[in-house]
Amino acid sequence: MDPQTGELATYWRGILGTLAQRGLLHDRPRQGGTVVPEADGYLFLDRAVYVLDMQRLAGIPREKWLDVALWAQMRAALQGRRVFVSDGGGLAVCVARQPGTHVKRLPNVIHLTPEEIPPKAYHVKLGYTKRGPVILDLAGAHRAILTGGWSGAGKTNFMQSVIIQLCKKHGPAEFQVAIVDTKEVDFGETFARLPNLFAPIAHTVEDGARLIAKVEGERERRQALMASAGVADWRRLDEPFPLLLLVIDEAVDFSKHAGMDVTIKIARKGRAFGVSLLLGTQLPSASAISPQIKANMTCAVAFQCRTYQESMAIIGSSGAQDLDRPGLALAFLDGRWQRIQTLRVGDDGGDLADTVSVPVTPALEPVEVELVRYALSDLGGCFTIGRLAEQFAGQISKRALTKLGQRWELRGWLTAPTNAVDPRRVTDELAALGLPPGQGTVSGDTVIGVTGGDRALKSVIGTGDRASEVVTGPVTGAMRAGVGFPVPTFS
Repeated sequence: MDPQTGELATYWRGILGTLAQRGLLHDRPRQGGTVVPEADGYLFLDRAVYVLDMQRLAGIPREKWLDVALWAQMRAALQGRRVFVSDGGGLAVCVARQPGTHVKRLPNVIHLTPEEIPPKAYHVKLGYTKRGPVILDLAGAHRAILTGGWSGAGKTNFMQSVIIQLCKKHGPAEFQVAIVDTKEVDFGETFARLPNLFAPIAHTVEDGARLIAKVEGERERRQALMASAGVADWRRLDEPFPLLLLVIDEAVDFSKHAGMDVTIKIARKGRAFGVSLLLGTQLPSASAISPQIKANMTCAVAFQCRTYQESMAIIGSSGAQDLDRPGLALAFLDGRWQRIQTLRVGDDGGDLADTVSVPVTPALEPVEVELVRYALSDLGGCFTIGRLAEQFAGQISKRALTKLGQRWELRGWLTAPTNAVDPRRVTDELAALGLPPGQGTVSGDTVIGVTGGDRALKSVIGTGDRASEVVTGPVTGAMRAGVGFPVPTFS
């Protein structure tokens, strides 16, 4: 027997011995001996992989193979080599060729502090394994995340952590968040004050469905603008959209609602347009999490669950029912199952969320301010290229005006024309950018200005004692910038 075959045989004997010790192998009454599973063995540079024959599993149920306690016992039988069973297109037992080193138990609580926030754009820290930090890319590989677990297990804390980390690094010009919180307790006033809100937090199923539809409407708007610009990826625009994250704290509320169909569409189509999804549930089940939504989620994170079935509903594997403390999660990342101690956020976001400040509003060039004021005062809010070119001849060319209009439309500062004849119109947000804080521009008896504290646009109708104030809406910030068999790795 050559050395490589001998190494494969040695590991396999340890695996079969563990199965026998746990009473999973059945006797052959007539033939004698026991029934054993069959597998094809492959030896790689850092690992041995045994791809199990699904027709010859020796009567061992799939869920038994996915029991992390079994993996731990196999590891002990194989002199400390890491072992896990991958569940993709089929079952595969993966064994590290080098014994692992002993690592102390992770702390039960790891607090989210500014130092824990990774600097890279749109990346957040999920927490730590014994091997080190675990980072998620909300604009890339982990743009659609499913998470769940029973009450108090850490699901909501994880969702809060993602939002806070992104808000700490990115102003509204780069990141916006839409939050659906039907329990009305998880995302309180601290989150309601975040400057990155795409719209006010939704606290009812009806408001949540409207907010989900609004996010889908924004995705469709971006799709149309990108098609007209000839760009296939939102980050390749000259003025990129902000990443828009839709957070739904309780998926079961929409399991039989039209809002779930829209959510599935966002999960399926949002990537190219900078729209990501974070979907959570406290009651994981096949009815709450449909196969359609699971098929379009690029990442799943499970916290403590009550049963094997709940663990399967979230991550397609058992194991979450064996997690023994709040904040500890199980996820398949980087080709392997990982136990992760997630970062702990204080009550309702704590002091960290309160330090998220409103970024400085992007300033317009002096000629751009005059363009906005003229459009509001003399053109009824229309951004008419010909009229503006005539009025500002010598200050800005018609060609530059055309490019400026296209850029402002991409940023959401001008409305898209309904047809080739109608002009674009100045949005409330652009109107605010063209004015110093606390001041306004006069158009007849109408003054348009910006309030100081609530970041809302305010129209003052009339003059003198007859003036009345009408809040017209929030300022959302500048508009900038069947799973296949996974390849397991040991690093």
